[in-house]
Parts: sequence; C-alpha cells; structure tokens
Amino acid sequence: MKDFAQILKSLGLNDSELKTYLAALKHGAGTVVELTKHTHLSRQAIYLAIESMTERGLMSSVLHGKKRLFVAEPPSKLLAYAKRKEAEMKEQIHDLEHSLPELELQIGGERPTVRMYEGKEAIRAYLADVQKDKPKEVHEIADLDALDLVLSKEDLEPVRTEIKKANAKVVAFYARKDGYQSPSPSIRGLDAKHTGFKSNITIYGNKIALVTLSGKVFSVIIEDKHIADALRALFAVAEK
Repeated sequence: MKDFAQILKSLGLNDSELKTYLAALKHGAGTVVELTKHTHLSRQAIYLAIESMTERGLMSSVLHGKKRLFVAEPPSKLLAYAKRKEAEMKEQIHDLEHSLPELELQIGGERPTVRMYEGKEAIRAYLADVQKDKPKEVHEIADLDALDLVLSKEDLEPVRTEIKKANAKVVAFYARKDGYQSPSPSIRGLDAKHTGFKSNITIYGNKIALVTLSGKVFSVIIEDKHIADALRALFAVAEK
C-alpha cells in the first residue's frame, strides 16, 4: 500500500486527500464523522479533501436516509485521472517550449536591457536618452547623408547643446558622399567607399544605440557595460 500511496502523491494528492481516499476505499461509504475516526483528521480537513477529490472525479457522495455518505471511486478512475494529468502535462510542456524565449528575458541579475522604438520617434527617443544621460564621452559612427533625410538641424540641436554643456569628449566617424570636413581631430570623415551604410551607432555611458536610417526607421538601445566597453575598444583601435 505504501507504493500505492506514493503513486497518489505523484498525481498531486496531498496528505489529507491521500488519507481520506484510502480510508474511504478501505472502509466503504461513510460519513464525515466516520472518515474523521479512520484518518484522525479534523472535519474541516476531511471536507476540503472530499471537495477537492470530488472535483477530480476521485470521490462521490450518496444519500442514505438523512445521512450523506462519501465514497471513493474505484482505482480505475485513478488511472483515468492520471491519463488526464499526463495529457495536460504534455500540453503545458508544449506551451512552455514556446514561452521559453520570453521567459529567458525575465531572468534576473546583471543582464543587458533592450528597448526598441520605430518610426521617426525612434531617433527622437535615442536623442532624448543621450540628452538625459549627459555622458562625459560619446563614440559615434553615422551616415550623415541618411541622417539629414530623417532629422533636421533643429531636431539635433538640443542633444548637441547638452553634449557641449557636459564638456563631453566626442569620438566620431562620419560619412558623406561629398566628403566630411572634420572640426576636431577626434572626429573624422570616412572614405567615399565607406559611405551609404544608412545607419548610426552611438555609445554613451553603458548604452549603445543602434539606429537604421533607411525605410522604416528603428532604434534599439542596449544597456550593458561590457558591450559598450568592447565597442569603445574598437573605436580606440580605429583612431590609431
């Protein structure tokens, strides 16, 4: 009977339900008072166990005169219940497999945070984030021809002003088809063969903004110190 009890527990029956079912199975139909004597459980525990197992189809009740007697369903009903549980578990496993990517994004601890925007507001969101963070150093590579088609000088002015106020160091590589005249040694123009990539990458603080400047505009802001440091290292190599 011990092995049988373990099987019942594996099906999700708690101790009170297990004792109640086995007592009803062994002694036959009985009242709550009788089940209380057989199991040494409280009446409340018996009522809760009966209610739970009745919902699962493992117990039922009959009227005998004025008394309500409770009956354990035959073990064949346990097998049917186990098969239902198995089918439900297979369905839950299937749902879990499809939910894993979303669940993995909820993992706590130090991990990159990613925000995504689309449309012209995608660029505004990224510029506003740079302006808000007031970084001391900004690294950027940008296709200025593509940027001019999306944003005006007025759109860019607030963030440029904030960078100047913060006295931030700007290290940049800018592309224009007709060439780019650099106002600073740390800001360089790219060769004509490297123009037309229609995107913008900016590293500021622990954040990286990736912006598309062709078709439907998207921006992705990733916050992760290690990725930002790695990209800054690339800029350091490119500056030499």
